Amino acid sequence: MNAYLLLAELTISIVLSLAVLAALSSPLVNMLRLTCPNEQAAAFWLAYTRVMLTITPLLFVLVVSAFASFATPFSDIRLAVIAALGGLLLGLRIIGKRMGGFVATPERKGS
Repeated sequence: MNAYLLLAELTISIVLSLAVLAALSSPLVNMLRLTCPNEQAAAFWLAYTRVMLTITPLLFVLVVSAFASFATPFSDIRLAVIAALGGLLLGLRIIGKRMGGFVATPERKGS
C-alpha cells in the first residue's frame, strides 16, 4: 500500500471526526452538565466521547484499507470515506442510544 494514500485516508478520517465533534461539542457539553452529577464527570464523558469518535472511524479506515485495495487511488479514498462515516455513524448511534435514556419525553395530555 502506498504510504501517501494511507496518510490521505487517515487525514480524511480525522477531518470528518473533527467536523462532527465541532458540531456536537456545545450541545453535548450542555447535555452532560444536565445529566452528570458534577463537572468532573461531565468533563470525563466529554473527553471519552471525543476519543471514541476519533478512534472508531480511524479503526474502520485502517481495517478496510488493510483488506481492500482497488486499481485507482480514488476508489481507495472513496472506501476510506465510507469507512470513516460508518465509524462515525456507529459511534454516534452508541452515544445517542446511551444519552437518549436520560432525555425525558413530555407526557401528552389526554386526547
